[in-house]
Amino acid sequence: MPQTVEPERSKPYTPIVDSPESVRGSIDLPLRRSEAPRPARVLIVESNEDGTVGGSHQALYDLALRMDRASFEPIALFYQDNVFVNKLRSRGIQVVVFDDVVGRERELNRAGWRAGKALRFGRAVMRRHKELRRLKIDLLHLNNSPGVGSDDWLPAARLAGIPCVVTAMGDAGRPRKSVHRWLYRSFDVYLAISHYMAAILRNHGVDPNRIELVYLGVDFDALKARLVRSRDAVRHELNVAADQLLVLMVGNIRAWKGQREVVAAIRLLPEHVRRRLRVCFAGGTALVDSGYEAELREEIAEAGLEDCISFLGSRSDVADLYSAADIAVHASTTPEPFGLVVPEAMELKCAVIAASSGGPAEVITPGTGFLCDPSQPREYAAALEQLVHDESLRRAIAEAGPARAAQFSIERTVKGTERVYHRALGNLAVFESRKGAVDARA
Repeated sequence: MPQTVEPERSKPYTPIVDSPESVRGSIDLPLRRSEAPRPARVLIVESNEDGTVGGSHQALYDLALRMDRASFEPIALFYQDNVFVNKLRSRGIQVVVFDDVVGRERELNRAGWRAGKALRFGRAVMRRHKELRRLKIDLLHLNNSPGVGSDDWLPAARLAGIPCVVTAMGDAGRPRKSVHRWLYRSFDVYLAISHYMAAILRNHGVDPNRIELVYLGVDFDALKARLVRSRDAVRHELNVAADQLLVLMVGNIRAWKGQREVVAAIRLLPEHVRRRLRVCFAGGTALVDSGYEAELREEIAEAGLEDCISFLGSRSDVADLYSAADIAVHASTTPEPFGLVVPEAMELKCAVIAASSGGPAEVITPGTGFLCDPSQPREYAAALEQLVHDESLRRAIAEAGPARAAQFSIERTVKGTERVYHRALGNLAVFESRKGAVDARA
């Protein structure tokens, strides 16, 4: 049985390099902008282009809104149009949509010949360099992975003479070519969103002195502000009977997210336990994943689980869904770099069952949820059955969730990211002295 929540508070942001002197000595960053006449203009690039919107988009949005405007002016650049473009613009943040540029580059790459590869690479770099100069950028922040943008944005930043930091939100694998391995290791500072991602960076040869641990964070105030409908109204819409538990799985419908493994776990449950559950998958499906969703629906129909499992599609009322749910399930078969859905569900008092690898294993502690191996559906089935039969345990885990989730707030993420920005710009000593003065006054 899970233990109670530990009273001590962990520190989601823990810099691996502790002092300004060690930072400057280890990577020889230039001292810049110690007395900046204006806020540093930071371009944050979101390069996802598979048609879906996920945690990296939300992370960019939350960071841009809460950044200290006296020190930084955020500009967002997206490779594809998405719901966050207008949201950011409505809040007065400049947004660039790069879809025409990357679309043309994609066409040229498909039609290109081998001898023209270097030329296409050079032109891509120069397009980005031109954009950095046009926008008068002081600091470039790539929002996805060191393996994405290291061969075009990073060289463009070097040509422009500005530092480039990168968030490690995923692992694209070790680059095969030596030049790409060198570029992967050439960013000024790396923001690892979990210990799991920090270990991957080190395994790929990144200098540990360049890695800073900055957990992703949730804007809990905004999450709760999105609560509109009552628990009863949502459960009525989803056909949840009075004696049933609502099990919610939030995430895009794609194979590595683990919906198939959850279906397998439900099939393993005794019939009397399945009758107590209403399982809902909330998330959109990209065109490339439509075949996977079709297979899932067929498996659910063959198992006679259509009355138990439903697809809700892409939803804008996720907060209401969490609030109405009793149990939240996360089952990514590829280790999740962090997994924002876990602290979100914990904050809204769902009893969480999550994958035992990657970021969720750092979020859930004894007494705040279950950790299971997605490759073993029996573990998920056992956890579900235990939560069905033991109401006191289910309520205890749900009540313990918010205290643990608080360790992963957006405020901590923003402070950690701002510290990395100051480090990259060479302002770390000034930043630390100012922060010390504020702490002393407090």
